[in-house]
Amino acid sequence: MQSVIRLLPFLAAVNALVPAPRPNAAAEVEPRGLGTSAEMYVYNHWSQQLTVTGTDNQHMNASPPATFKVGPNAVSQKYSLEANGWVPVQSSFKLNFKPEGGSQSTVNVDIGVSPWKTGFSLNSKNPAGQVGVLLAPAKILEAGRDFDFYFFSGPGSFTSFVQSQIDQKLPETLAKIKGKKFVVNSDIEITVNDVIKPVVKATYVNLGNGPNGLLVDAIVNVDGEVQLTVKFKGVTQKANIKAKGLSVLITADAKLGASIDLFVKRAQASIDSVDINGDILVDIVGVLYPVLAPVLKLPYKLASIVNTSENAKIVSYINTAIKAINSGNSPIIKLGQDSRRVVA
Repeated sequence: MQSVIRLLPFLAAVNALVPAPRPNAAAEVEPRGLGTSAEMYVYNHWSQQLTVTGTDNQHMNASPPATFKVGPNAVSQKYSLEANGWVPVQSSFKLNFKPEGGSQSTVNVDIGVSPWKTGFSLNSKNPAGQVGVLLAPAKILEAGRDFDFYFFSGPGSFTSFVQSQIDQKLPETLAKIKGKKFVVNSDIEITVNDVIKPVVKATYVNLGNGPNGLLVDAIVNVDGEVQLTVKFKGVTQKANIKAKGLSVLITADAKLGASIDLFVKRAQASIDSVDINGDILVDIVGVLYPVLAPVLKLPYKLASIVNTSENAKIVSYINTAIKAINSGNSPIIKLGQDSRRVVA
């Protein structure tokens, strides 16, 4: 667990410089209309059947089914959703999740692209921790779908434990990285000066049976600001990265032993806003990861690239970092065709 906590700043940095995997999708691209579109999946982590009902559809071309069921410890089929592109108003719907013999949880969902929004809120009467949501940007304004909507329903009994570990370990972890210098190569150095007002909240954590032991599904929300000193080709500058509304979905195989061995299988993200202050930092991103540099200040597009075309690389980076941390080393991050050791 400590290795996971130590990895959180790395995850935040990857996504800021940048809301699972999707079940196997058909290769063909489905036709779409003018409205914002999404593919929706519901994961049932209960040992009982889950009934899902879609209600209160407003200005939708394609709405969720009125009702459908998901078997125990299973995932639903793909459901295609689309907002009404002809009516200049916000599109929305509700989903209700009720496990057999259990209490209902309700999620209110908005769908749309600027000036409208895509987001969600949870009913205040929901049982604590029994529903998880990630609305992950996919191929924004491109052929295919704009979003992948992931909904999780389960006991949520592990969420409070993970949050307690975050609360306990995060201050110590952040204290260790403050003032650390990371030498990427002979041209690039990055020093972490401070992390301002970090908020890390585990909103949903489920432990299930996986092929190699345990299977972990976790959604973590992150807000905060990282203050840096960056050096590029002899020029030094102060720089800030401020992330708001960063939500990360991780699915990982876990083996329990003297320590917890994690192998990440899925990483998806959404982010409300990202503010990057510092021209040199943007130049560094342009050198290390050119595809991200043009979209650093476009949250939807940034997350969509991380979630789709660059996703396999991002997952690989995370697993490399986990292995390095578990071995007591600094992460080795492979960028493009190169390998650069990040040393403290």
